[in-house]
Amino acid sequence: MHHQIDIIVPIYNRAAYIPNLIGQLEKQTFRDFRVIFVDDGSRDDSYEILCRCLKDATFDFSLIRQENGGAAAARNTGLRAVEADWIGFMDSDDCVVPEYLSYLHRAATETDSDLAICGYRMIPEGMPLPESAVAPLHYCAITPAEAMHHYCTGWLGVYCLLFKRETQQEKAVFFDENCRYCEDAPFITEVIEAATGVSLIGETLYYYCTNQGSLSRSPKLDKFLSGIHSFEIMEKKMLRSESEAAAVFNRMGSARYYIATLRKAAVQMSYRDFSSLAKRINYRRYRSQIPYLPKTAKLASHLLLISKRCFYYGIRTLFKD
Repeated sequence: MHHQIDIIVPIYNRAAYIPNLIGQLEKQTFRDFRVIFVDDGSRDDSYEILCRCLKDATFDFSLIRQENGGAAAARNTGLRAVEADWIGFMDSDDCVVPEYLSYLHRAATETDSDLAICGYRMIPEGMPLPESAVAPLHYCAITPAEAMHHYCTGWLGVYCLLFKRETQQEKAVFFDENCRYCEDAPFITEVIEAATGVSLIGETLYYYCTNQGSLSRSPKLDKFLSGIHSFEIMEKKMLRSESEAAAVFNRMGSARYYIATLRKAAVQMSYRDFSSLAKRINYRRYRSQIPYLPKTAKLASHLLLISKRCFYYGIRTLFKD
């Protein structure tokens, strides 16, 4: 059966979250969707619980099981299985408002865009979600260049996007399966650059629930290095592109990504490993991009250029992971 939207949900050792995930999907006011669940070689009983919870599901779904390859590989498996007109993503341990799919689809179609972007909020694990109802839909049509600026000055997760399958397939946009840190960033950048029109939604529709078991919280140098390598591949693509969106990225995107990466690394890693990572990045190469950054990123950039040690201990004092 053909659907308007396919939602890709990678799952790895998330047994405790699956009942809530199914409940979030059941509450969606937009019903013309299918969920592509990709169990990425879970070692707990995630797959069995998922099968049990789906027995009474009122929405269509496809269930794929594969050997563990990481989030990027699981999402690529989902992308290759997509049949709907539109593609979206959810993570198994997050929450969405009932209007999540409805608002994204409506904003995209009413503006004749091939990409819609919504707001999100981070919620620490165990914290209750805000109880207030989602506001009426407000959106505006923007250019891909404006969307790129929105991304580079703020932040997005892949779960904030709904985009046309035709655009993804035409540009062959996939995740880098060798990337184990911030694999969203190159993918989102390429999706925005590939778009011809974008609809930006003002409301928060997605709640990203942080948890201590996430790979993004592990203090491993090779994790960060894999993210940098993947980002550098995407950087080269943007430098070759003549689009206005790529021009925006080339003006500020690299500095924004690397200062955010170094901030995260400073919180998670020893100073020795942080110093190695900072040398690998060589942030001075991006000094010309610093004036275009948001104020806090700009201040952090200047502190880093003054002293890596001051940056490291200052960030650790001000921020928690």
